This record gives sequence, structure tokens and C-alpha cells, in this order.
Amino acid sequence: EQAKKEKEAEAAKAAKAADAKTAKTAAANRTTETTTTNNGGTAATVDDATLLAALVQCECGYESYEGQLAVAAVVVNRARGSYGSIKNAVYAPGQFGPASSGKLALVLSTGAIGANAKQAAAAAIGGTTNVGAATHFRNVRSGYSGIVIGNHVFW
Repeated sequence: EQAKKEKEAEAAKAAKAADAKTAKTAAANRTTETTTTNNGGTAATVDDATLLAALVQCECGYESYEGQLAVAAVVVNRARGSYGSIKNAVYAPGQFGPASSGKLALVLSTGAIGANAKQAAAAAIGGTTNVGAATHFRNVRSGYSGIVIGNHVFW
């Protein structure tokens, strides 16, 4: 009986791993071909760069570097526009869930920011974008059309 349960547990674990691999492959396969360009740097303090990297970690730390760069570029595009700064763009009411839920504050307080998130934030502040002038993104299942990178669509 115990051996049967262990075998079933192993089969379930293998099936879950296969599903995860399939989902990751599907995300990679649906990525729109993008072009990386440079729109010119944006003025930012060290605190701005850390804030942006922490937001990227919260929003898409599980995504590829390209997905993280895309999210960072969206925030920088907003900062260049009506928000006027990275901080204003991040903390604008109703814009980024982690900023209002406390998740962003937790990441900032613990310093749990991945290397890719830091690199993506620095690149976006430096003007690098792979989503052009996009200022919005949602989960790809949202039905919005635009540039798809991993699990997000950008427009």
C-alpha cells in the first residue's frame, strides 16, 4: 500500500514538472519578436533605480531578462510622460499592485532583488527598451493585443 502511494506521488510530481516545462515553453513560444532600441537616458537617483528594480522583481521576477526589461521600460516611459518621475509612476494610485499591497515595501526592506531585475532597471533608466514607447502591460491572458513577452502583453 505504501509503495503504491509513493509511486502515485512520484507520478504526480513528474506530471507537475512536465506541465511546468510545457508552460515555460509555451511562454517562450508566444513571445513577439522585439527590437531593442535606446530612447535616451532618464534622470534617476540610486533610490529610483532601487525602487524600479524592486518593482520589476515584484511584477515579473520569474520572467526572462527580456520580460523584466520590458516592465522596467514601461515604468520609465511613464516617468518620461505625465508622471514626471519613476517614484510617481510606481506609486500612482491603482497602477502597480505591489506598490499598494505592501509587497514592494517588503522587497525594498529585505533587499531581495535579483540581478536581472537590477540590470533591467539600470538598462531602462539608461534608455534601453524592447517595447518602444509602451506605457501599459497586462497578463497575456487578458486579451489585450500588443507586444507579447513571456506572460505579459505590452502596449
